[in-house]
Amino acid sequence: MSRLLIFTGPTLEAETIQSLLPQAEIYPPVAAGDLLRLPLAAGDLVAIIDGFYFQTASVRHKELLFLLSRGVHVWGAASMGAMRAAELAPFGMRGFGTIFQAYQRGEIDGDDEVAVLHAPREMDYMKLTEALVNIRYACQAAVDAGLISQAAYELILTVACELPFFERSYARLWQEAASRGLPAHSIELLRPFVLQEHLNLKRKDALQMVQALQMPPREPLRPCFVLHETSLLRSWRTEEEGFFVKDTWIAYRDLLTAYQLLGTQYPQIHERLLMERLYEIAHQFTDLSDAPGTASLTRQQRVELIAHFFVTRYNFPAHGPLPENARRWLRPAEQALPPAEQLALIGIRLWQPACGADWQEHAIRHIKTEERLLPLLVRLVYRTRRFCQTLEQQEGEMLLARLLPEKVYAWLCARWQVPEAEFDLAIRERGFRSRTACWLAAGPFYLFEKYTGVPLLSLDDRELEAAGSAHRASSL
Repeated sequence: MSRLLIFTGPTLEAETIQSLLPQAEIYPPVAAGDLLRLPLAAGDLVAIIDGFYFQTASVRHKELLFLLSRGVHVWGAASMGAMRAAELAPFGMRGFGTIFQAYQRGEIDGDDEVAVLHAPREMDYMKLTEALVNIRYACQAAVDAGLISQAAYELILTVACELPFFERSYARLWQEAASRGLPAHSIELLRPFVLQEHLNLKRKDALQMVQALQMPPREPLRPCFVLHETSLLRSWRTEEEGFFVKDTWIAYRDLLTAYQLLGTQYPQIHERLLMERLYEIAHQFTDLSDAPGTASLTRQQRVELIAHFFVTRYNFPAHGPLPENARRWLRPAEQALPPAEQLALIGIRLWQPACGADWQEHAIRHIKTEERLLPLLVRLVYRTRRFCQTLEQQEGEMLLARLLPEKVYAWLCARWQVPEAEFDLAIRERGFRSRTACWLAAGPFYLFEKYTGVPLLSLDDRELEAAGSAHRASSL
């Protein structure tokens, strides 16, 4: 049976939706990445009412296009759903309601038209401000009912548009409008009138879509376009892929990060993965049509082909010393290696940003196939994350924000057994693009070991074997 997923928050309460659609899965307001986490299939239906905005990244158009391209129905109304539906209607997203139509016709176009400030999930997303579209709708109804004049309506709308969405409450609106000459008796008439439920346009539109969902499509969506998967989309999918452990989301990318930081043998695995990827790129962009596949090549042959790629495409010298700015990414002993070996090492250490998420996909695939490694990484990431959440609640502020990078760098140098002078090379060998990226990734693990006094595993073969046996008798 196809799934029906509805993302809602302050616009329409989950209880009302559940009473009309008992089979629906209710989710919080949608945010960037949420849809990529879900195991959706052709024929499923995603209905968006509310979505996070401002302090949290909004759901991306490309994520919705990805679902549509795979036969998933995507509907929207009322708030974020109406906006995205108007923008993606040509690609098959279906919109409902007056707000959707206003966006589609260009009568309104601002994000703040539907934005509101609301309480957290624990308080059922209680609305704290009013949406501009609701203010427009309710005050126009007051004009039609003869309660206020057109001039008063325009004054109220001018004031409402000038207020930022997080201050746009009716109480603040009446105060500002009164200071600009709106008569007190008009405000007294408006106070109870605008709060009538039937004048809540966002809720009205959301209910229209929910009622339409009582008769959902029976067949998968037939996409009207071909989606070209960009490196960004591929990277987002890699970042979001994962699973829940109890109530905590664990992304495979988080497991990879732990492996990069704590795996004794990870640099060798990273070199192998990047060597394979670099050979694929060299084969694609240089005249190597007669070159055999990666599986049939020795390491030396791959090194020679990668070196040929850098020489022909980036004008590195085929013989003799490399430029100084390239040699700084080699250890002194490595500068005595043959030029091809030097170029391959430089490529592995500097090429990963240009590879997008490709090498990460291969690394995650490696983790999934390691029966001993995967459960240990899950346990490690889960315990570290839960510990840091508890620690932040106790401290009352973000510990990572005030964690000195130098302390983390010293901790990593000691773990990796590398001198500080080679730290930049060491982080590149583990797939980190910069010291800052490494500091942010390592911070939670550093805090866990520092505050608990429990040494973290190095994840080498011996420890994997011992810890794997212990893990089989334990649980998260």
